[in-house]
Amino acid sequence: MDEIDNKTVDPWLRRRLALQVRRLRLEKKVSQERLSEDCGFHRTYISQVERAVTNITLDNLQKLAEALGVDPSRLLEGEQC
Repeated sequence: MDEIDNKTVDPWLRRRLALQVRRLRLEKKVSQERLSEDCGFHRTYISQVERAVTNITLDNLQKLAEALGVDPSRLLEGEQC
């Protein structure tokens, strides 16, 4: 099996997650700070996720989904961007 070079991975899925988290958070009229508190994250972590500058673990994906009241798969829905 070929190894994946992280420098060449297209981060479209990270961008998709970023867009979905921001859209859902704004729909619910929740601040980044409040969402981070609800998830137990540092206050800057939500900003990093919404800017697609950090990778996210599956555990944190689940925490985000629960705090936003959606299934984790909903955070990854949509076309490649």
